[in-house]
Amino acid sequence: MDKCLGDGSILYLGDCAEKLKLIQTGSIDLVVTDPPYDLANMSDMDNGYYHSLPHYKEMESFATGYDIREIGAELLRVMKSPEMYIWCNKLQIPDYFDFYVKENGLRFDILCWHKPNVPPYFSNKYLSDTEYCLHFFGGEGKCFPTDYDSAKTFWVEPMNVEDKKYYNHPTIKPQNMIAQLVANSSKEGDTVLDCFMGSGTTGAASVLQGRKFVGIELDKEFYKIAASRVETALLHRKSALGEDVVEQDLTMAQLFAPDNSDAVGDADGEEW
Repeated sequence: MDKCLGDGSILYLGDCAEKLKLIQTGSIDLVVTDPPYDLANMSDMDNGYYHSLPHYKEMESFATGYDIREIGAELLRVMKSPEMYIWCNKLQIPDYFDFYVKENGLRFDILCWHKPNVPPYFSNKYLSDTEYCLHFFGGEGKCFPTDYDSAKTFWVEPMNVEDKKYYNHPTIKPQNMIAQLVANSSKEGDTVLDCFMGSGTTGAASVLQGRKFVGIELDKEFYKIAASRVETALLHRKSALGEDVVEQDLTMAQLFAPDNSDAVGDADGEEW
């Protein structure tokens, strides 16, 4: 079910530990990815808060983290030079730093997304109102913001409740944030990789800005959603550039947008 798109992008269905081996060494310009958070081990730290979330049971299969070293070694292999943004929760930060900074000598920035509308759960704990995006890079790096706003390391933005409901994914990130990361650290024609593709946010943000995209997703349903989303974004990019796009093709792509009639979104818009 792997799919090659017309612009040179490719979408893989399967385990990224295996699919990454198919990617040529030194072929990727930028990694922007949102791997599984380690929530299973946070119960003691947060008094069972994460286990109490309405969607925790549903998503428990990928709420136990992943092998940071195994996947990280493959990411470093496929990149031309290290330039990556990795979303994570606080429990994972030491492991990421051990591998990427201590063992591989990369430099780093820490970006934060502060959500002012989280539910007021703070019994013997601080609010879970911040998510972290670790920017690892080698040498001088390739991050070139164009103005003050695009150079900020701290976003204040409400949880994207509507995206969660529309794409039926509980941990989806706001596309405008992902688009800024892609714009800051790549240029048109570059290849962006997301090995935990989810609902395709990085893919859509990449192809809309003229980047090629390589995505990997294990879950079949999320893969279908991501494929539809990336293909639709690519058609909109072509249309915006004045390229010939058959109207029927654009319509068909939109027809295969996710069916939200059974969306499971959290009424409170809670983020993991």
